[in-house]
Amino acid sequence: MSKEDTFFLKGLAIIFLLYHHNSFESDYGFVLKSGARVCVWIFLFITAYGYTLQMKAGYEKKPLRFIVKRIIILYSEMWFIYLFNFSVIIWYDHGALPYFRSSPLNFPVDMLALSSFFGKPMIVAEWYVNFLLIVIAVFPLLYYLAKKTTWFSIPIVILITLICPYKMYFQHGGQFNYYLLIIMLGILFAQNSVFEKLAKFKHRKESFVLITGLLLSSVLVVVRYILLPVYEKVWYLSYGPVSALMGIIIILMVFLLRKEGKIQALIQKLGKHAGNMFFTHIIFYNVFVYLLGINNEIVSFVLCFAYSLSFSLLVEFIKMKTDYNNRIRNGLKRLLREDQIKKQDA
Repeated sequence: MSKEDTFFLKGLAIIFLLYHHNSFESDYGFVLKSGARVCVWIFLFITAYGYTLQMKAGYEKKPLRFIVKRIIILYSEMWFIYLFNFSVIIWYDHGALPYFRSSPLNFPVDMLALSSFFGKPMIVAEWYVNFLLIVIAVFPLLYYLAKKTTWFSIPIVILITLICPYKMYFQHGGQFNYYLLIIMLGILFAQNSVFEKLAKFKHRKESFVLITGLLLSSVLVVVRYILLPVYEKVWYLSYGPVSALMGIIIILMVFLLRKEGKIQALIQKLGKHAGNMFFTHIIFYNVFVYLLGINNEIVSFVLCFAYSLSFSLLVEFIKMKTDYNNRIRNGLKRLLREDQIKKQDA
């Protein structure tokens, strides 16, 4: 899978996410928002796929180094966005300041996205950072499991999640088990070069791929919207596998059908801002929608999109002017002594 494919998928996923989290619900909007609840699964597949390539490139024998590096990069991408969101919440929510004053640990715990372990997170989108910390910590184990057992790791993971009595739950994000299958699929696709094998089928029988993919996705949306809410607490009958299957269908459609064009290029550029937009959009929906008196879901979505993208553009401009990304990379190299390790390996 090329970088263009991944950026395009991230662009689609952030559009789905912004609509799924829209604070308004019409009759048709509720069904569409239910269908859009595949955004996190797409993000996680791309994340697991990328992490796997990084592990293969030099961290198979250094899993702890991988974990430290990914956690530092994760925090470096969200901390100043958190500070802005924190400032807005303190200004808007009269109960937030007493919460942070009640204990000197509340602010660092919330900023480090550990609130799901100790209490309610004040910044709603922070659940995903908390979730990614767990993903990073267990990723080497999942990587080695997939490497040793290949595709048999799928039933193994399903069996583990069924037997394990503890279902790790994230407020606003659901069970960790919901997402484990798509993470394993991302690892397996990267380890087994699935996209490289599928490349020969790109742009062949496009009508069949499009119609079949849309039909299957529509059926799964209906199944999840009508049948699964009753069984949500039972992993193998709930959102996890159905959403993973929906995500894989969308990913394969994009890989097999995506062409170069102006619209595709715009979505790819949007994908570069997906992470920043993820961490900024919820403040708009939870605060500014009410301050501005917005009462229409389309207007709310469009303005949230504009707000999140504008904020991301500002963040990336500041990073560019301060050489922020290079400073983080160089700092990581010194911290992890990667240059010395490469010389020793050579």
